Amino acid sequence: MTGKGLLDTTLGFHIARASVVAYDAFEQHIGAPHELRKVDFSLLMLVAQHGHLAPKGLAKMLSLTAPKLSMVLDRMQARGLIERKPDPQDRRSVRVILTPQGERLARKLEPVARRMEQGLKKLLSAADHARLIQLLSKLTAPTL
Repeated sequence: MTGKGLLDTTLGFHIARASVVAYDAFEQHIGAPHELRKVDFSLLMLVAQHGHLAPKGLAKMLSLTAPKLSMVLDRMQARGLIERKPDPQDRRSVRVILTPQGERLARKLEPVARRMEQGLKKLLSAADHARLIQLLSKLTAPTL
């Protein structure tokens, strides 16, 4: 049989295969050694980058429903990595902040994540890596 099969041109198939490589790298460098799920790590690094975030904004950035985010926040709070504090401008709202332990872990994981990413980047040229990030960002950007 010649020609391309359906999966050869199916974006989801290629994304799923690539995600196996990326998830394996994550599990080896961050997940197993630090007992973090991908969503935990992403939330930790987002809060580290922004200082504090409202749960609604975090849910949007992580593409999570409010109940799922609440479960993640509960788990991370139980580990002592984050706190929910009243928003000083609107006491009816809360902000998610890192605890000192969460800040230390985020600082510790940043170079680990960079090394992990370097390993993945070796599989692509710099231009291909940048283009892939750009293309995947288009897929995940909210539609107007």
